[in-house]
Amino acid sequence: MKNLIISAGMLMLASSCSVGQPEIKYGSDECAHCRMNVMDAKFGAALQTVKGRSYVFDAPECMVPFVSHEGRLVEEEVKGWYVSDFAHPGTLIDAKTAFYLHAPTLKSPMRGNVAAFSSAADRKVAEEHFPGEELDWPAVKKLFTDE
Repeated sequence: MKNLIISAGMLMLASSCSVGQPEIKYGSDECAHCRMNVMDAKFGAALQTVKGRSYVFDAPECMVPFVSHEGRLVEEEVKGWYVSDFAHPGTLIDAKTAFYLHAPTLKSPMRGNVAAFSSAADRKVAEEHFPGEELDWPAVKKLFTDE
């Protein structure tokens, strides 16, 4: 019985140390890159480091340059990249597998004008209202590191 209690306690301690997906508090969190308040739940972004620290951003155009040779972090320090699903504002999705749309009429907070979607179908629907270029994660990274 004593071993069972010790095992249960160790399991609870280990699970409390695990770090889940980052959370963005829209309206109060500050972008780690540009220092603006993160306001628009259609464009928010976040990353998590291998050490468990989270950073939030007002849009992918701030997150990408934050992680670069001249940025605050190098890519090897990033455990997870997250972007807000434009079709479901405030829902964070994996940035590496998201479907992106780059369109001047999207009007993202820092005018990078890129929106992320959890599915190609959601992106297609948005593209009817915001005609633009379909991108993947490597193309988004290139867009915001070459500017």
